[in-house]
Amino acid sequence: MLNLEGSTNKQINGLNREVSKIAEYRSNYSEQLSPQLTWFSTGQLEEIHSATIDVLERAGVRVDHDESLKLLNEAGCLVEGRVARIPGWLIDEAIRTAPSKINIYDREGNPAMNLESNITYYGTGSDLPFHIDLESGKRRGSVKQDIVNTARLVGHLPNLDFAMSYAIPGDAETAKGDMHQFAALVLNCAKPIVFTSFNEENLRAIFDMAAAAAGSYEKLRSHPFIILYDEPISPLIHTHEGLTKMFACIEYGVPVIYTPGVVAGGTCPVTKAGTIVQMNAESLSGLLIAQLKKKGAPIIIGGGATPMEMKTTATLYGSPDAAMNYCAMSELARFYKLPNFTEAGCSNSPAPDAQAGMEASIGLLLNQLCGANLVHDVGYLDSGKTGSLPFLVMCDDFISAARYIGAGTKINRDTLGTETIVGTGPGGHYLATDHTMNHFRTEIWSPTIFNRMMWETWEKLGSKDCFALAREKAVEILEREPAKPLPDQVVEKINSYL
Repeated sequence: MLNLEGSTNKQINGLNREVSKIAEYRSNYSEQLSPQLTWFSTGQLEEIHSATIDVLERAGVRVDHDESLKLLNEAGCLVEGRVARIPGWLIDEAIRTAPSKINIYDREGNPAMNLESNITYYGTGSDLPFHIDLESGKRRGSVKQDIVNTARLVGHLPNLDFAMSYAIPGDAETAKGDMHQFAALVLNCAKPIVFTSFNEENLRAIFDMAAAAAGSYEKLRSHPFIILYDEPISPLIHTHEGLTKMFACIEYGVPVIYTPGVVAGGTCPVTKAGTIVQMNAESLSGLLIAQLKKKGAPIIIGGGATPMEMKTTATLYGSPDAAMNYCAMSELARFYKLPNFTEAGCSNSPAPDAQAGMEASIGLLLNQLCGANLVHDVGYLDSGKTGSLPFLVMCDDFISAARYIGAGTKINRDTLGTETIVGTGPGGHYLATDHTMNHFRTEIWSPTIFNRMMWETWEKLGSKDCFALAREKAVEILEREPAKPLPDQVVEKINSYL
């Protein structure tokens, strides 16, 4: 065991920097090998699908969008007023024509995310009304600078793959709040962006800003780096605004997350199986409308599947129930061979405490092992109302651990180490072997902010807990330049829309 007693602070800090380098070198495990968690049998998946079709054929969906209603009627649905009852064969056809793989790029046109199979990507959520101030530690209303800071943080954290706003810009013009959110993201982060929009007019302005950042509309279409987050209204309503925005994205070739956000026991059945059936009916009927508009339209299914705390009516972000729902939805999406959207890395705790760490890490690990595709809401606190940049830094380490576990145990002639064991023999040690030097960086997970020091060393370095170290890292990142800044003329053009 290494003994650091008597070492100077300079030596200890130097060692910490070396450990940090090792962690950054190997913190992003993108390869999901094994294990893979299986939630349902094939028979159970078929039973869920059958129940979904039963709902769509008997209850149908309300469609408050004239063109969509006309498309459904012409395709063979039974339309009465604004309710369309959908035959199962139409849903099967929509699943067949929808793309099973959606390629997403970064702002510069480089491949960034392949949404397919069991490849998992993580990002923040959107639209938080409150933030825990980085300086004072007090909860306050969110402002546009919180989005800027989030974007810059996501740009430098290796395990966050895409950015959402993580804040409502309370100091910006309300009618253009969505445009201010997008501008803050695209000007400060080169990674893919998942965004929300109030209406079609603002959405088209956001497309203009995205095309300016990409270089042209042609580049935006061929190498999309943005994804719209869009929703039906539960239970079983497709709104005029939601479908209008979906159709605009289809026109521009922009992928759409079209997923419900339910509260089990409130806007959908309280049972986990009933939650999945209703969400599936809402997602698949939306998928059908998109495919009727244009075959091959890139749509991502899934959604927010949180229960309601019956004592307080709180939405239970980070609860084991929600994590179980996301495992179920991920497996169902793989059954259909469609990309999916879930959430994890979030908590009902008002503060980034032990509860928040437990709820966030369990959800992240289960999503990783179940092979979810896009996992958002990383860093949410307070039932999805409050953000904390240090907690976001902590979640980056949580994701690294989940990916490390998801990468599984590699079994081959070298990793089995037979020759090393034989060569070392009884009573020897492995510290100086080539086998140890060749493998310790990848075989031993190394966090960037977790405490692993002996007590005496920890005291010498200021007795800082994980949150304090995460806050220091957040401040250090925000003092850096934004990753890959845009040219001045592009910045000027984007700002002109505001």
